[in-house]
Amino acid sequence: FGIFVHWGPALLETNVLSWGRNGDRPGAGKPAKNGVPAEIYDNLYKKFNPVNFDADRWMKQVKEWGAEYIVFTAKHHDGFCFFDAQNTEYDIMNTPYGKDICKQLADAAHENDVKLFWYYSQPDWTHPDNLRDEHYEKYLPYMKEHLETLFTDYGKIDGVFWDHLATKYWQWDSYHIYKQIKEWQPGILSNARNGFGWPLEDRGDYDTPEQSLGPIDHHRYWEACLTMTDKWLYSPEGPIKSYKGVLGMLIQVAGNGGNLLLNLGPDGKGEFVAEEVEEVRKVGEWMEKYGHTLKNTRRGIYMGGDYGASTQQGKTLYLHFLQQLSKDAEAVFEFPELPIKVLSAEGITDGFQDFKVENGKLKISFNKETYQQNLDNIVKLELEKDPSEFERITTWKAQPVAASEFEISASSSDRDNSKVLYKTEGNVFSEGIHLKKWWSPAENDVNPTLTLDFLQPKKIKTILLSEHIRTHSVRDFDIETKDENGNWNNVFDGDIIGEGLRIKLSGKPVYGIRFRVNDSKYKTEITTFNIYE
Repeated sequence: FGIFVHWGPALLETNVLSWGRNGDRPGAGKPAKNGVPAEIYDNLYKKFNPVNFDADRWMKQVKEWGAEYIVFTAKHHDGFCFFDAQNTEYDIMNTPYGKDICKQLADAAHENDVKLFWYYSQPDWTHPDNLRDEHYEKYLPYMKEHLETLFTDYGKIDGVFWDHLATKYWQWDSYHIYKQIKEWQPGILSNARNGFGWPLEDRGDYDTPEQSLGPIDHHRYWEACLTMTDKWLYSPEGPIKSYKGVLGMLIQVAGNGGNLLLNLGPDGKGEFVAEEVEEVRKVGEWMEKYGHTLKNTRRGIYMGGDYGASTQQGKTLYLHFLQQLSKDAEAVFEFPELPIKVLSAEGITDGFQDFKVENGKLKISFNKETYQQNLDNIVKLELEKDPSEFERITTWKAQPVAASEFEISASSSDRDNSKVLYKTEGNVFSEGIHLKKWWSPAENDVNPTLTLDFLQPKKIKTILLSEHIRTHSVRDFDIETKDENGNWNNVFDGDIIGEGLRIKLSGKPVYGIRFRVNDSKYKTEITTFNIYE
């Protein structure tokens, strides 16, 4: 678990870092159409004075939140440098603040035992030679001087987060730069955003799906980077994710072999937003109790599925049950039998009852009432041997009921219509699934619903709900099923949806499913409402 920090003078005029500048965007693939005029944006640093910035406090907060590392935007696409750059005046030393932020962060990170990564954007939209006629003669030496400063002047640096946009690796001399940085900082980690065209296996140590949880069985290490609000920069009016939603994502990510890098945007005084801090602090409280089931683990032999996710460490396998139960569903879960003997099972959280291995299945049982009170129900299995040498086991063949087998209707729609949820051509895989379509009810719809009416009765086992990952808004909802007489019956009451919420039903035949939003804090944006037999 890491904390991403996007910051910069841009927050004085916009909540969009770099992309909020109306000017040239070399390397971005598309020109700016609006935003803060360049002549204003590029001079905001002359008013930037984060007088309350306290690097030591930041690092103590990172640890309080249960995180181990921080990734800081030393330079974003707009070219502003948070370090003492000797080759430009467009840096923190020439602001009213006038002190090296990167130096303070590095010293505080070392003092507090927090790992430190620099984010560095190779493109620079304010440099006159970047990706222009004298790019190789003038811009590359300018960039390389920055990198030498960042990776030699600040002590131990644990990683680098590149952000090459739509450029090629040779445009940044990435091969030689990465080789040089490894000499300056032995053991340093690098993400894979150091330029297209370089074979993926060679161009970095891990992949970085953005605003997405990534795949469940990826062949490389990965890290999901996403925002606490709907923006990367300080966004005081933006929707703030609930700690429950953040934890749900963190557990899923860890169980699928990734890290979660959660972005918070400090304000102009250098402080994190109090409402965001309160939610992330609750993540830290949970991590203090149960973080040992995630930290220093690998993805478990059981792949993520409708039950939740698994992690493992040596001969210990942790099962994380995130699935919620309808009123008539049993708190019993079945898995394919392990290829290793289970020596013992123990509930890390309250409610675990017992386990059985019979008929080729591993069955885990809970007290239902207690199960429903936990955000994550964790069971620790001690195995006869380390399961790492065995193939991972699929737990859920997630084939949803086809859209041709039901009719969908919505109480209202203000974005296309409810059928967009079942049109997948806009959803693309790019280090993770980016959902481009979602359903939103009309603003004046006080009791919005999505209804699926089946052409034939269906034995539904699982419902999958997700919200737009930028806007986790729902705070109260329920699920109803339709019986053979056409009556709708409430079967589930929920609060937070977030990303990838699974709800277990009894599997009895039903004639329809209805999702109802009772309370939404911001703007409801549902990306997934799938059902599984």
